Amino acid sequence: MISFWEKNSFLNYDCIIVGSGLLGLSTACEIRERFPDKEVLVLERGIFPTGASTKNAGFLCFGSLTEILADIETKGEANAIELVEKRWQGINLLKQRVVENKMDYLNYGGYELIDENSIGSIEKIEYVNNLLSGIFGGKVFELKNDKIKAFGFDSGFVRSLVYSPYEAQLDTGKMMRTLLKYAEFLGVQIHNGCEVIRIDNGNVVIRHNVLKEEVEFTSQNVIVCTNALLSELVPALKVKPGRGEVLITKPIKGLKFKGIFHYDEGYYYFRNFGDRVIFGGGRNLDFNTEETGEFGFNEKIISDLKKKLNEMILPGTEFEIESMWTGIMGFTADKLPVIHKVNENLTAALSCNGMGIALSSQVAREIVTTVFD
Repeated sequence: MISFWEKNSFLNYDCIIVGSGLLGLSTACEIRERFPDKEVLVLERGIFPTGASTKNAGFLCFGSLTEILADIETKGEANAIELVEKRWQGINLLKQRVVENKMDYLNYGGYELIDENSIGSIEKIEYVNNLLSGIFGGKVFELKNDKIKAFGFDSGFVRSLVYSPYEAQLDTGKMMRTLLKYAEFLGVQIHNGCEVIRIDNGNVVIRHNVLKEEVEFTSQNVIVCTNALLSELVPALKVKPGRGEVLITKPIKGLKFKGIFHYDEGYYYFRNFGDRVIFGGGRNLDFNTEETGEFGFNEKIISDLKKKLNEMILPGTEFEIESMWTGIMGFTADKLPVIHKVNENLTAALSCNGMGIALSSQVAREIVTTVFD
C-alpha cells in the first residue's frame, strides 16, 4: 500500500520517461541540462535497460559503404545523406556527454569486407565520398586491400577492403554505467523493476514488482523511449522488433586485427575486444523468425556466425566461443528516427533501426525541442 509520504513526494514529476536505455537516459540528461528545475523520472522494467543498449557490440559507426548505397537506392540521396548526418551528429554529442576514457573509446577505424557479390560497390567510393564531404570534411572511404592478408582474412571470400578513419569502438557496459551515473548526478530519478502497463493523459501506471499492486505516477509530459517495445504502449506506431545475435570468443593468441568491421550491408559486424572477437548479425538469413521480442537463439544464424568466423575471419586460427547473447532492436519501414507527439501529454520516440549508439543523443535533443520548445 502506498503511504501518504510516498504519494506526496514520489509520484508527481514534470516529465516521465519510459525506458532507461541510451535514448531514454540521453533524453533525461538533455532535459536536465537545458531545464535544471524540471523534475525528471525514468521508469525501467528490468534490472538494466532491457532491449539493446547493454547488449550491442559496441560500434560507433554511421553506416558502411554498401549500406549507404542501399539506403540511397531505397530512400534517395537526400534522405540517405540526412540519416548519415544525424548519426554523425549523435556520435559527437555522445562523446561530449560521455568522455572517451569513460567508455573505452578506441579509434582503430572501421572496415567493410567486400565479397564477389558486392565488388561493384568499390567503383562508387568517390561518388559516396563526394556526397558526404560536407558532413565529414574529408575522405570518408578508401581502399585498404593490403590489409586483407595482414588481418588474416580469407582472400577467397574477401575480395576488397574499404576503410574509414571516422569509425571507432567502445565498451558498451562502461558507456551505460557512466551515463547512468551522469543522469543521477544531474538529479534524474531512475526506478527499476517498474513495468508500465498503461499510459493515460499523463498518468503512467506500473505494476510494482515488490508491492504486487498498481502504482500511478503523474506528469505533464510522458516520453516513451522503449524502441523495439514501443508498439506495446503506443500501438499506432508501427515499430517492428528485430533480434540481434552476438557471440564473443575467448582470448585468441596473436589476433591480427583491430577495429570494427562490417559485411553484407551491415547485416554482419565484428570487432576486436582486446584479443577477443565479438561477432554478431545474420538477421537477414531469417527475417521472419528474428522479428521477435524474445531473447532466444536461432541455431541457423548461430551456425552461420561460427562458420564465417572459421572460414572467412579466422581461417586456420584456433578459437573457442566463450558466450553468446541477444538484444532486441526496433525498426521502422524507412529506417529513419521517429518522434511522434501522440497528444499534448504523450510523445513516443524511436532512434534505433540498428544504430542506437550513433543516433540516440541527436534524437534525444530533437525530442526535447519537440516537447518543450
